[in-house]
Amino acid sequence: MENLPLYREIYYDLRNKIKDGTYSENNSLPAERVLCKMYRVSRSTIRRTLDELQKEGYIVKAQGNGNFIKPKIFEQKLTKFHSFAGSLNEQHILIRNQILSYELIDTDRYLASLDIINQCTPPASRWHKLTRLRSAETYPLMIETSYLLQSRFLSLKPDVLGDGSLYSYLETYYDMEITDAYETLSPLLPTAKERLLLQIPTHMPCMLCERFCYEQEYIIIVHRTVVRGDKFKFKAAYYTKDIITKTDQDI
Repeated sequence: MENLPLYREIYYDLRNKIKDGTYSENNSLPAERVLCKMYRVSRSTIRRTLDELQKEGYIVKAQGNGNFIKPKIFEQKLTKFHSFAGSLNEQHILIRNQILSYELIDTDRYLASLDIINQCTPPASRWHKLTRLRSAETYPLMIETSYLLQSRFLSLKPDVLGDGSLYSYLETYYDMEITDAYETLSPLLPTAKERLLLQIPTHMPCMLCERFCYEQEYIIIVHRTVVRGDKFKFKAAYYTKDIITKTDQDI
């Protein structure tokens, strides 16, 4: 690269190696002294390069422990009703869904634990239970188990939902109109199976996201979603009178 300061040449080289996975996220860059030998430059040049990488969001400096590749984070706003696919498609991010299981059930341990199900669904209801691994680009982000009231959605074609939006499918084939919804977030330690599917280490926390969707007075959809904690950010906006205060909640 002609006419570039030396630290910028090294910056571009390291940035490209981070992007192509030579230096993978959450792992450390070589130590400063190693980088000095690799590029045959002074420590001050390397430190300036590292400052640029940190400024541009490629690394995180851990005092006394080295420099670590910053993981890519995907963001979802909580300011309005949203779908996972819709939120990320707006950011031009490729979404993939892998169907893990599908069955028609009367209940299971999770549904049985929810008092609100008995209060807001017809007696003796049955449910479509659909579990999907949802990924953005090459990253598995969440395991989503969706419960759909069979009396509202008589049949479900899981294969159609491989790469599509569940809500779009239900709006198209069943004229679904969600009139109300609420969502809860809580910390969660994933199971061994969930860690394997999400490709996360033992120490990585997750977030449990539960969503209850109403059509008039009945709950018609329940989502139980395990979201990996190093890849996803929920953003909420709080309105106080005429002042808007934005708060990021990282998980």
